Amino acid sequence: LPTVCQLHFVPESEVETKTDGETASDSESRAEPAPTATSDDTPEVLNRALSKLSSRWKNWWVRGILTLAMIAFFFIIIYLGPMVLMMIVMCVQIKCFHEIITIGYNVYHSYDLPWFRTLSW
Repeated sequence: LPTVCQLHFVPESEVETKTDGETASDSESRAEPAPTATSDDTPEVLNRALSKLSSRWKNWWVRGILTLAMIAFFFIIIYLGPMVLMMIVMCVQIKCFHEIITIGYNVYHSYDLPWFRTLSW
């Protein structure tokens, strides 16, 4: 029998847990690390205009410009009328439904469920 000093303890974070009905390929796909954003996607025009400011004030100016752009876009949509607003809402709903079905299809693809997308409609 091993003594207490000889036992190998594994932290809970390293223990591979599987939920009911989960296959090995499902748990392997979750183990992929998320990509990290290391590059600055600020447009060159803004970088040149805000080059003399500290990073804190650059952040405030970028946020302020984007805030004004979103408010202006909102008023433009309202100005265009109810028909455009209904079309935008319908497009957003269709895209959300498409994303949800795609996620469900990717999850249940390993179970080979027939007619998954057709039955979702």
